[in-house]
Amino acid sequence: SWGFTILSLQPCLIKYIRNPTENPQKKGKITMIDHFIFDFDGTISDSYPIFIQIFHEIAQKRKLPFHASDSELDRMLKITLKSGFDFLGWDKVCEWNLFLDEFYKHQANHALDFQAFPEAKELLKRISAKGKKSYIYTHSGDIVKVMLENMGLLHYFDFILDSSYGFPGKPKPDALLFFLNKFGMEPLSCMMIGDRPIDAQAGMNAGMVGCLWDVDGRYSDFCADVTVQS
Repeated sequence: SWGFTILSLQPCLIKYIRNPTENPQKKGKITMIDHFIFDFDGTISDSYPIFIQIFHEIAQKRKLPFHASDSELDRMLKITLKSGFDFLGWDKVCEWNLFLDEFYKHQANHALDFQAFPEAKELLKRISAKGKKSYIYTHSGDIVKVMLENMGLLHYFDFILDSSYGFPGKPKPDALLFFLNKFGMEPLSCMMIGDRPIDAQAGMNAGMVGCLWDVDGRYSDFCADVTVQS
């Protein structure tokens, strides 16, 4: 469950800005969020079960070792995809870029299997109704547009930035700095929302408000601007 709405984000934001820790330059700069930039996999889309399935498919096809439980792999994938790849020891027997190409092919084959979290549509409707804007910043490819169309959510997003743009990955801020420049955004009017520390950190590195959606309490040691738990 998502466990948060626009109305609950604003008190979280005010609490953070009154008690800045990692980002003291934001002290006293209470601002309304006008731009919500979402990660896709694990944030809008319940992707990890399909990611695990894809890992199994590739392991079977390529006869790669798979000495891990699905729950262990899930935990690593929620750091990065590369973390799951390395955890299985595949970095010793397979080139990362070759694996990634094959992963994306499998992902495209499963495009219509990806489902949005049940509360995602309601949250996006609330954002739109308040005159705010929503965006996607994802490491996945442009197949995300097909997935969002299938979910009935594509029209809620003003812009989708996927891996085809070629920016360095999160937590580097390059892609988010592109957002700021392209749309003339003020950094503190933007919130980067994702289910992994690298999502929130990317936002903070760009001077935005970084929001970590940590429903399982996995990342208690990570200090995001805003942390939301259900």
